[in-house]
Amino acid sequence: MKQLYAAAALGGILGILAAPPGGTTAYAQGASAPATQTPRVATPYDGLPTSQQATMLSKQVASGELAAQSDAQVLATFEALQPEAILTWARAEMNRYPEYEYSMTRQERLNGQWQDKPARMMIRYRHMPRQLYAKWLPNGVQAGQEIIYDETRRKDEMYGHLGGIMGFTSIWTAIDGTLAKSQSNHTVRDLGFQFVLSMLERDAKTLRAAGLPEKYSRVEIVQEQGVRMVALTWELPEGAPKYYAKKVQLMFDLKHPWPRAETAWDADGNMVEKIVFEKAQKKTFDASTFDPSNSEYKF
Repeated sequence: MKQLYAAAALGGILGILAAPPGGTTAYAQGASAPATQTPRVATPYDGLPTSQQATMLSKQVASGELAAQSDAQVLATFEALQPEAILTWARAEMNRYPEYEYSMTRQERLNGQWQDKPARMMIRYRHMPRQLYAKWLPNGVQAGQEIIYDETRRKDEMYGHLGGIMGFTSIWTAIDGTLAKSQSNHTVRDLGFQFVLSMLERDAKTLRAAGLPEKYSRVEIVQEQGVRMVALTWELPEGAPKYYAKKVQLMFDLKHPWPRAETAWDADGNMVEKIVFEKAQKKTFDASTFDPSNSEYKF
């Protein structure tokens, strides 16, 4: 069954990367366009302690104030934010989303080969206990595939079936088995914004222990799928396994407490994954959501 990855996730905007003091803030039309330096703009965040920065960011996102700011103001806001303020904000937002449903597209580099066609997925996720249902959607690889994972039943296995005409025989399979690894570099337990947050917190801790700055190294305004977003880029001292990746870019649309796109590169500059989050919605699930006998599913 397919290994899932929500790489990205909300926590991906966290400041975990080394940046020089007063690191460069840039504006760019599109992720690959050349950027030019802009003058530093004063913000209400300047000089505030971490907790107050986190509270203000939460209010500005929820009210739409952040999205209404000019490009220069948005850039200055993210330049002023302390890494721990973003972590604090992300933790608080995740506590508000113990259960949610979201859709995404995902591509990875598997065994040195880039997946030309992305997977399109819909995921229903509960964090405690860790439970999820995932379905692979039409117009993507493995369309029709479904899995259910419930750590209260089997922590190291998932239940599901492949897609296609012959794919509706459901079986239990190891979450890190051969079939799973043939479809993703991650296990099903890596799915969910909370996991990404915990991994980025781990990277921040590693940087801190090494005496390195934890802030992202570049901030840009970009246009992605016709939507204005802020792109945060981190360049770490090295890649996996010590850190999540050598380079990561997270796009945030300024209106929601989760990322809209995440891209990661290895130490050789090869793209290793690209995740685009199309939507996320807070939900309250009942027992049938994570039950294979649910008539909505095809197990």
